[in-house]
Amino acid sequence: MIDHRWRRVLITGAAGRIGSTLRAGLAGRHDGFRLLDRRPMAEPRAEEETIVADIADRKAVSRAADGVDAMIHLAGAPDPKDFEQMFQVNVRGLFDIFEAARKARVRRIVFASTNHTYGMYPVEHGMTEVDPPRPDSFYGVSKVFAEVLLRYYFDKHGIESVSVRIGSFEKRPSQQRHLSTWFSHTDAVELFDRALKQPDVGAAIVFGMSNNRRLRIKHPNWEAIGFKPTDDAETWLDRLKSEGVDVDGPLEWKLHGGMYEPPEF
Repeated sequence: MIDHRWRRVLITGAAGRIGSTLRAGLAGRHDGFRLLDRRPMAEPRAEEETIVADIADRKAVSRAADGVDAMIHLAGAPDPKDFEQMFQVNVRGLFDIFEAARKARVRRIVFASTNHTYGMYPVEHGMTEVDPPRPDSFYGVSKVFAEVLLRYYFDKHGIESVSVRIGSFEKRPSQQRHLSTWFSHTDAVELFDRALKQPDVGAAIVFGMSNNRRLRIKHPNWEAIGFKPTDDAETWLDRLKSEGVDVDGPLEWKLHGGMYEPPEF
């Protein structure tokens, strides 16, 4: 595989915050896009086609994957009302979309993982991609399952993948923790594009964050996809101070997962 434009890229969860950002930012970088979401999407551009369907609809998922070369899988349930909803989307739906990719001979999957896969590590621990997972919630557990499943699909079926452990995807930092975990929209577009284009990635795990001076990740593994982030949350320091954010005081979070509160089932 060479560093090139894909003929058709499927983006699931295309109407969400990250999906909408990637849809705009990746325009023109690949030949065509197929967009899947259960919500209606904006009018497709010339190089786009849209499918309005739920990830639990196996027939729709199979149609969406047909004829696709690469996939960005964003669809998921981050804050479900019950375990069944999470299972249907983050486990059952995940398996269905990956199986559809295998049957359609998709060559590359870029997956939206999360910092909640290692959320129970203390922030003093400098994370690397090879540290054992320590999820802080069932949501984190489901994302660990996805990362392991992608390892299986590479080892067993040769489908390359990049799991992106996303930090704080925001337009700008707004709290103390973001000085470490911020993932700017600009850097997100570049990282996902590099995850699509970089040759020979195997089943890589990378950390989705900007080049923050206070980054608490020992080895974000960006070199695995040839990614060089350009933004730094520190440039917002004066703005945060003016808004009353304690940027230099004791850390307001003790674990990598932050203040995430999983739902009670």
